[in-house]
Amino acid sequence: MAENLDVLNAAVSLLVRAVLLAARFSGRVRRRSLKRLVAMDTGAKFKEILFLKDRVYQLEMQVSILQKHLGKKSQSPRYTVREKLLILCHVEAFQIPRRKVSRYLGITRSTLYRWLHKIEDQEPSGTPANKTSAEIAMLV
Repeated sequence: MAENLDVLNAAVSLLVRAVLLAARFSGRVRRRSLKRLVAMDTGAKFKEILFLKDRVYQLEMQVSILQKHLGKKSQSPRYTVREKLLILCHVEAFQIPRRKVSRYLGITRSTLYRWLHKIEDQEPSGTPANKTSAEIAMLV
C-alpha cells in the first residue's frame, strides 16, 4: 500500500510540473504573440482592444482567486489541490513576479515557495516502477 502511495505522489508531482511548464509556455507564447501584433501595422484602436481584453482576462482570474481566498473562513485558509494548481498556473502564465504574489493573489510568498518546493522535492520511491512487487511474485 505504501508503494502505491509513493507512486501516486510521484505521479501527482509530475502532473503538476507538466501543468506548470505548460502554463509558463502559454504565457510566453501569449506575450510573444502580443508583441508580434504590436509590430504589425494595424489600427491603434484594434491593438488597444486586444491588450485590454488580455488584461481583463488576467484581472478576472485574479479576482476569482482572491474571492476564493476571502471565502475561506479560517485564519490560514487551506487550498485544495485544484486551487493550488490554478494559482500556480496563473503565476506562471502571466509571469507574475514571486515577490508580488501576495499583493496580486492574496497568498504569502512563503506559501508559494512551500508549494513549489513540495513539487520539486518529491523523491522517487526506492523501488523502480517497472519492478514486480513481492506480492505478485509470490502469487505467481
